[in-house]
Amino acid sequence: MIEPTCSQHDAASVIFNLPDYHVIDAIDLPLGGRRVVVRADTIADACPDCGVVSQRVHAWSRQRVRDVGHAGALEVVVLKPRLVCAEAACSRRTFTQTTSQLPLRSRCTTRLRTAMLEAVIDHGRPVAGVAAGFGVSWWTTQKVVDAAAKRLPDVDALQVKYLGIDEHRYRTVRWFKDPDTGAWARVEPWMSTFVNVASGQVLGIVDGRDSAAVEAWLTSRSKEWRARIQVVAIDPSAAFRKAITTCLPAARIAVDPFHLVQLANLCLTHVRQRLAQQRHARRGRKVDPAWAHRMLLLRGYDTLSPRGRARLEQVFATDDPTGELGAAWGVKEGLRLLLHTTTLQAARQAWTRLEDWVEAADTDETRRLWNTLNVWWSAIEVFITSRVTNARTEAANTAIKHIKRTGRGYRNNEHYQARILLRSARRTCGAAH
Repeated sequence: MIEPTCSQHDAASVIFNLPDYHVIDAIDLPLGGRRVVVRADTIADACPDCGVVSQRVHAWSRQRVRDVGHAGALEVVVLKPRLVCAEAACSRRTFTQTTSQLPLRSRCTTRLRTAMLEAVIDHGRPVAGVAAGFGVSWWTTQKVVDAAAKRLPDVDALQVKYLGIDEHRYRTVRWFKDPDTGAWARVEPWMSTFVNVASGQVLGIVDGRDSAAVEAWLTSRSKEWRARIQVVAIDPSAAFRKAITTCLPAARIAVDPFHLVQLANLCLTHVRQRLAQQRHARRGRKVDPAWAHRMLLLRGYDTLSPRGRARLEQVFATDDPTGELGAAWGVKEGLRLLLHTTTLQAARQAWTRLEDWVEAADTDETRRLWNTLNVWWSAIEVFITSRVTNARTEAANTAIKHIKRTGRGYRNNEHYQARILLRSARRTCGAAH
């Protein structure tokens, strides 16, 4: 006959595995599930007023709490002692014992709150789904997320040298009718994101994408924090540049190369569309080589295979009688060569060649592109010397869009921002917990 090496209660405590507690009773409920009664391992606690430790029990109370499920429905009952304060001069006569798993006035165990936070932040599950899975209310889960967001490190304490700023759309476009004039106004709810370019951590989010919103966030930072910023990477946005020059006068502005190439591709697309209208009096069709290979035109020449380069030459030979499409494509490639330089001397030489190609192209689209590049030339020089880009800021925006899709949209800005900050902090430095 096999004899147990420990009591059934001790075995249940090992299986239940609630830190600082042991199981004193377990009952199968008639309608399914089970009730587990637990009690603290040590009956002693310090008075919250005077701090004197007491072990004298005044009375016992039973409290039902929520815990992580174990093989079905679970009801946890905690046998909590009310202790008598050992200090005669203390005004508080009795107090309830607290532990790390059950703080004061808590109705959920710490491990349950940790599990809910991991499900929301680490696994990206929606709050409603996590609440239903753990058998708690939506607000209980959301309060856990909000409390974790408040425990994040202060932004002013972070050592940030390279800052990235970008915008993303918070909600879908909405139309509002003016009750006085009856006119409809289009409203696009944008938010601006501030990211530590070195680590990719989202530092803050503000409503709007104008200079006032960016200035408000930057001015709320300490002078020491702002003095540490060396380079700020942004898109070609005049509003962002105005806010940075106002609040961070010592910081240099670097324009993101991806958006410059995007402008060059847009210039090339406009030229192609205009030529199609002039030549065929219609939009491009698949029978037109320029339209059929429109994505090939936007590819970098150095990334094309020999077959792709042959097809590109065929497009210029068969569907570019004026040579404007090839000239615009050359301007686009000249900008890419400029952005690939690593020294200012090489960049200025590439800039001179690009200017010649723009003059040779002699189109309205390429001239507009050239004017934009002239406005942002100082920021291009900063990018070439520092190589600071908005790549991690764009990656943060991609993660933000995933959070938005998972939650099927958000109506509360604070809840939306808490999810973003926690998710980013958890991925970059594990600060969510």
